[in-house]
Amino acid sequence: MSLTMLDALFALKKRKFDFGIAQKPRVDVPDETIVKGFDALCDEMLFNLMPPVGGFSTPWVRPAPKFPGAYLWDSSFIAMAWKIWDPGIAMSILTPFIDFQAIDGRMPHMVFWGKIVSKLSNPPFLEWALDQALAWQPNLEAAKKFLEPCRRFITWRYENRFNKEHGLYFWIDSYESGIDNSPRFRSVDEKEDYGTKHLGAIDLNAEMALEQASMLRIMDRLGVNDGRKSIEKGVDETRGAIETRLWDPKDCLFYDRDIRTGRLIPMDTIASYFPLILDGLNPTMVDKLVGRLSDPRKYNTLVPLPTVARDAPEFIKDMWRGPVWINTAYLVINGLKQQGHGDLAGDMAYRLCKGVFETWQKEGSFYEFYDPDRHDLQELSRKKGNLYKQITLGSKPVKHFAGWTALANALLVEDVIGLQKDGDAWCIEPHLPRSWIDQGKAIHVVMPFFKTRLDILPKKGTDTLDCTLDVDGIQRHASVGNGKRAALEDTGAS
Repeated sequence: MSLTMLDALFALKKRKFDFGIAQKPRVDVPDETIVKGFDALCDEMLFNLMPPVGGFSTPWVRPAPKFPGAYLWDSSFIAMAWKIWDPGIAMSILTPFIDFQAIDGRMPHMVFWGKIVSKLSNPPFLEWALDQALAWQPNLEAAKKFLEPCRRFITWRYENRFNKEHGLYFWIDSYESGIDNSPRFRSVDEKEDYGTKHLGAIDLNAEMALEQASMLRIMDRLGVNDGRKSIEKGVDETRGAIETRLWDPKDCLFYDRDIRTGRLIPMDTIASYFPLILDGLNPTMVDKLVGRLSDPRKYNTLVPLPTVARDAPEFIKDMWRGPVWINTAYLVINGLKQQGHGDLAGDMAYRLCKGVFETWQKEGSFYEFYDPDRHDLQELSRKKGNLYKQITLGSKPVKHFAGWTALANALLVEDVIGLQKDGDAWCIEPHLPRSWIDQGKAIHVVMPFFKTRLDILPKKGTDTLDCTLDVDGIQRHASVGNGKRAALEDTGAS
């Protein structure tokens, strides 16, 4: 079935299906491109939200029209974007991966037309996405159905992707990693596959520790303790293996380890910074990683966090070999926050959003990946050496991509404007650019699902921001310095 026919069918089904979605969130900031881009990205998210068709029992999401299936890690990151609009949709689009979970516990890499069409899996971010959705809307009853499938998925990964002799997780194929043409895994033309089964992979090991830590938070929300000790042990052992087996004390960086030779494979890619997302990471290691991320020659580029260090010999502007991907950047920004580097995280989040929305303004769409040096696509290519991929998917980043690029909206609300929620608690940690503060204009966020409006007014001549949050007619207030954190407390006003 052609993509044109599929689009027509999806459009027909969508007209007949009531998603029950809340009105779009809205932002008003002193940058018209960001205001309009935020709204346009919401429209693209809605365009890529699909009704139940084939074997799907719930709404699901495609990353873009050229990718007409539900992908595990794409859907997880897209759910993290939906949580600030409608957390119910966020949970819905995670559902296919428990509905179509294999008998052995594997969550599939891809589901198309309600059928599993891949024998691989994908990076394990579903639990992280679910935990975030529950923070914004504690729908505990709906979350219970995920608990046992998630446990089985963790067990499956341990039984099928874990080298017990070396204590490290590995990918079975570079396409299972999601970052398939990374210089860690393949040659530029993809004709040479270096293999992955022999690698203790830094990205997967960090992701597994994050998956298990997210699972523990979900269990806390549900008040469930059964099996907790084994998951806690898994987190500790995986973090320990990362620190002792994948850290290079000479380069002060995490690398993959070749378990055949015992040697680390020195290559500075975004995966080396994934461990920042973990609680309890060695502070000295954190400081070294943050120093490298702060360097404009490496990762602190115009649009920050390229997938390969800007000064690395492997860097080229082709897919996972150098351009900025919003999902991996989002993970590292959350890692910086986790380690107490909120100012750097907030600045990077702003410039990442700026890059997405300025590129949208110039190029007319949202894309898979972005240029770290420019706000356009001129220098970017897509698997330039792979003729088949050039023919099927084109020579430039795929457009109408509200896959994980939709995270730009979440970054703007949570990390730049700084509005955050966990259960009934609201807090504010703004990292506004100096240009916004100096204009002295009020900033507004409206979130209809939560019946919420945030108003931020900069105090002239200071870095202090007066913040008022109206939640269903009840006001909460905080006066906070830019870059500082404060709870939004109920004032009793209405």
